[in-house]
Amino acid sequence: MMRRAFVVLALAACSQASGGGDHGSIDAPVGGGGSDAAVDGHGPPPIDAPTGTYRTSLAVCWTDASCTRVLALAHGGAWDAATIPYDSNAALAAAYMDGDDGVKIDVRVTADNVPVIAHSSPIQIYESLDCANQTIENMTAAQVTACHRFPSSTETFQRLDDVLGYLRGKMVVQLCVKLTTDFARTIEEVHTLHAEDFAFIEINAGDFETLGATLPGGDTVWFLVNVASTLTEVDTLLALHNSRAFMYEIDPGVDIGTIVPDKLHPAGVRSFIYDSAAAPSVGQLEAHYTAGFDAVSSQSGTNGVQARVDVNTAHGIAPP
Repeated sequence: MMRRAFVVLALAACSQASGGGDHGSIDAPVGGGGSDAAVDGHGPPPIDAPTGTYRTSLAVCWTDASCTRVLALAHGGAWDAATIPYDSNAALAAAYMDGDDGVKIDVRVTADNVPVIAHSSPIQIYESLDCANQTIENMTAAQVTACHRFPSSTETFQRLDDVLGYLRGKMVVQLCVKLTTDFARTIEEVHTLHAEDFAFIEINAGDFETLGATLPGGDTVWFLVNVASTLTEVDTLLALHNSRAFMYEIDPGVDIGTIVPDKLHPAGVRSFIYDSAAAPSVGQLEAHYTAGFDAVSSQSGTNGVQARVDVNTAHGIAPP
């Protein structure tokens, strides 16, 4: 339990600061949740209109502030420090099987300009024993994807293109880009794979205010803007009139009052919270929805899904 608490603390926040298989790819589709066709260099045809569900398309509910459905995300997938590594292929597959609407994963870019799924740089010992203390930005993609994710002897770090190929038709994905300098490359990859309808970029308020209108391709991807505990940022962001900022994240413990129905929803923006507790209960997660949040991310995939089901059921929303 102490080890899990330590790992959760270390992996708690998405902040812009400093293997086996050729690409560390996910080998097979899980549970029949949609197309798993390989994505070539050109990607599948662009998505011009919603073709999926709230689990697979941002155009279905996520970017519609009038939608009353609440949503659940698994932070790093449905992982466990003792068996299933954070951010791993197995954690993403488990989140899909649990019924999560989306997952949050971390993105960094290697020395050869390839976006990969990695939380820390240098890599921490609790993330990989064989690559501990190595710096992602000084490694090639081949080197990174040869690193095993602790505690697994088979799970390795993955490339973003492989993970987006797997998630297409299964779940929406939140991309936590760890370095501000990597936003442009990550957005480029989203466009290359035509993943705009199911992948969105997390960015803090200050970076969005400074870079939001200038990032190449930023006018055609979706952004989750993290205002943290500074609610005055809400007015600043709304004044930008940037419709690509579809959701704002606010920290736990902040009294949001009526800011969601009074300011966010009328402006076409939905609300998001990440509960970083090691094992939040169903009741604790339901309380976030009651407070006014539309989407809740947590370390507890199963409880997160149950909380979403309970709230949607109470609101008469089907399927819950």
